[in-house]
Amino acid sequence: MKRSLVFSFFFCLALGVFAQKTYLVTGNFKCPYDGLLYLVHGDEKDSTIVKNGAFSFKGKAGLPAFSYVYFKNKTTVTLDPFYLGDGDVVIELDTVTKSGLRKSGKFSYISMQTKFLKKGLTDKLIDSVSSIISERTKTVVDQVAKNSEIKKIVLDFLTSQANTMASTVILKRNLVSFTHAELKQIYQSLSAEIKDTSEGKDILGATIKLVRIVLGEKIPDFAQNDIKGEKISIQSLRGKYILIDFWASWCIPCRKENPVVVAAYQKFKDKGFEILSVSLDDKKQNWLKAIKDDKLSWLHVSDLNGWNNEVAKMFSIRSIPDNILIDKEGVILARGLTGVTLEEKLNEIFPKVK
Repeated sequence: MKRSLVFSFFFCLALGVFAQKTYLVTGNFKCPYDGLLYLVHGDEKDSTIVKNGAFSFKGKAGLPAFSYVYFKNKTTVTLDPFYLGDGDVVIELDTVTKSGLRKSGKFSYISMQTKFLKKGLTDKLIDSVSSIISERTKTVVDQVAKNSEIKKIVLDFLTSQANTMASTVILKRNLVSFTHAELKQIYQSLSAEIKDTSEGKDILGATIKLVRIVLGEKIPDFAQNDIKGEKISIQSLRGKYILIDFWASWCIPCRKENPVVVAAYQKFKDKGFEILSVSLDDKKQNWLKAIKDDKLSWLHVSDLNGWNNEVAKMFSIRSIPDNILIDKEGVILARGLTGVTLEEKLNEIFPKVK
């Protein structure tokens, strides 16, 4: 009951949090520093000049966004992050001497210390629920029982704080307490605005069951929308040799590799060879422009979720370009074919194809 009352209290404060609101970030350096200071909030960046150790940032924000302040002094110094958009933030900065250990012995160095004198609502909520989780589970030894208790607290919070950044962050921090199916159900209930945040995309990634790429095994079915918004499944392409190509318009190595892939496609497309490109783009106009500019005249799909692309997550794609070659029955023949190795493999395959 006590937990629910805490959540209900904050819920009343959080209503209307998505509306554009004026924010103010102020602070001071207790140590000597005058110069430029930068604020990154979401996809936006601002700067101000520190005078006599004091600084301030003022602007407007809607959905609270992951934010941080940094400055450059020989190296870039990034300070503790916070969520900006639902209340003023006051920061106090100072240096602290820390010690370390290396082969030559102990050494000391100067580090920046961040102290939040005032936080916005999202951070207050996150701190409150994190404290509740810590308090309720500190004496629980059994991991299953611990995950069960965490799940109850998170679900309670998700109910009272539906579609807020605070509840999304709390869920993201406790993903291991939920099954893939449970996360998928929760994700589907999120608003489009929350789904579009990096936190929402991380939750989407956690809903995906990972698949090992094993030569000689059949690839599981998957589907995504093409450039016209029509769904294409890998199952629907059976009967051809398919190169599943992972790339993105912003990926320079991918763009350099594209002429090689184009040449292979032109040479083998009439022999039963097809390409299904899966883009890790997050902006449709960039994706479409790259397809046109590079003359990629084969099949293209994407969910426009960047590195959180569902198919890329499914196959644990961690760098691009990358690809998987499958035969007419969907059996995996090769992976990571680039340059001459792609044409060599296709030359090896197609003389044998009747």
